Amino acid sequence: MADKLKTALFKFTCCAGCQFQLLYFFSPESFLETLDLLDFVYFRMATSKELKEDDHYDLAFIEGAISTTEDIEKVKKIRKQSDIVVGYGACAAHGGVQSIGDWTPQRKLEETVYPNPLQMKSIKVHPVDEFIRVDYQLRGCPIDEVEFMELIRALAAKKEPYLREYPVCVECKFANNICILLMRQGVLESMCLGPVTRAGCRVACTRNMRACFGCRGPMTNPNIPEMVRTFKGKGFTEHEIFTRFTEYAGLSPEFSEGARAYYERKAPYYERPEWRAA
Repeated sequence: MADKLKTALFKFTCCAGCQFQLLYFFSPESFLETLDLLDFVYFRMATSKELKEDDHYDLAFIEGAISTTEDIEKVKKIRKQSDIVVGYGACAAHGGVQSIGDWTPQRKLEETVYPNPLQMKSIKVHPVDEFIRVDYQLRGCPIDEVEFMELIRALAAKKEPYLREYPVCVECKFANNICILLMRQGVLESMCLGPVTRAGCRVACTRNMRACFGCRGPMTNPNIPEMVRTFKGKGFTEHEIFTRFTEYAGLSPEFSEGARAYYERKAPYYERPEWRAA
């Protein structure tokens, strides 16, 4: 169909779980509607179509964080070739799980993990919007089906998509969930980031009595100091607070503040003013 959005999906540093979410875990109705709205001209996991170097895209999804200098060049080229760029998942939006390493010196990581660190060419992990303008973010680990469908329907209709800026707690209230954060101390995984995490996940974790891990990153204007004080008041250690805030979105300014609040660590290297000036 001529009115389909010419679409490409690119993968950088990640587990590809958000691609699996689309291909294997979306409902058949959503998957078929996706194919009606989007013409995937490049999607390595799903099609045999080869990448055309000088192609132009109506829509480009970028999955994964940026972790090499080659990635920087590639993502800038994608931005130049695309009308709309969407960050696809937690790794693209905030660095994801691998961004935990940004709080440790690079040489220490290489010496611990790799027999021959000289072969490594990686840099500190960065979210995609550190290097290019991203028009929209599909957050979460993995992305949410409903939010994905809302986005592509809006873009196909040339309308602005609906963006949720409120916390996960609002969705918990709508779902009549028990508040995990207010449960008695000692209950497994009651250290919940729902009050400061952006909604849109349909409370996938908390409806199953698991704490929110913050994989969708911070909501708009979160009260991070109060969240930290709440955790401290419930007896969680400084290291536990640091770990929770850096698990998925520790590179965001808001969660980075939470990680530093009571655990005396420096900010990730890329946020340091002297790095910016270099």
